[in-house]
Amino acid sequence: MNNNVNKYFALMALLMGGFLSIILFLVLFFYMLKLLSLTFFNIPGTENVFHVVIILVPYIVYYASYYYLQKKIAKATTTTSKSLSWFFLIAGIIVCTITLVMAFMVFFKINYPWLRVFDANSHYAFIAQIIFLFATSMFIASGDKKEKDWMERANEEKG
Repeated sequence: MNNNVNKYFALMALLMGGFLSIILFLVLFFYMLKLLSLTFFNIPGTENVFHVVIILVPYIVYYASYYYLQKKIAKATTTTSKSLSWFFLIAGIIVCTITLVMAFMVFFKINYPWLRVFDANSHYAFIAQIIFLFATSMFIASGDKKEKDWMERANEEKG
């Protein structure tokens, strides 16, 4: 009995220590980011580098997602799912490239009325990217054969 209590106490201590260490790590991480940003913005010219990185990071993630999905399209089995997946993939890449160019036009302070509208509503471009990614994934998945549930697999193993 005493051995089980010690095991559970040690397990609880490990769980609480892990939880507290994760919280401490996050606090230190954000504190270091705050110090880095304060230092970064006091160096002349680095504010522009920071803004370029902030502009590029979401688009790099989207392009990486499109690259990953492009590799998965070849594994789809039906031609309908492949063609619809390619359509949404190419449309998403085009929208992503256009919005990236427009984001850099805003960064370089090019003054067009339609560009100010884009700047105010640029979050809709990110939503459109997510929709294109989900649509591409959905059509890739629709071309795969149906996955068997656990009962069908168990019956095949027996028979």
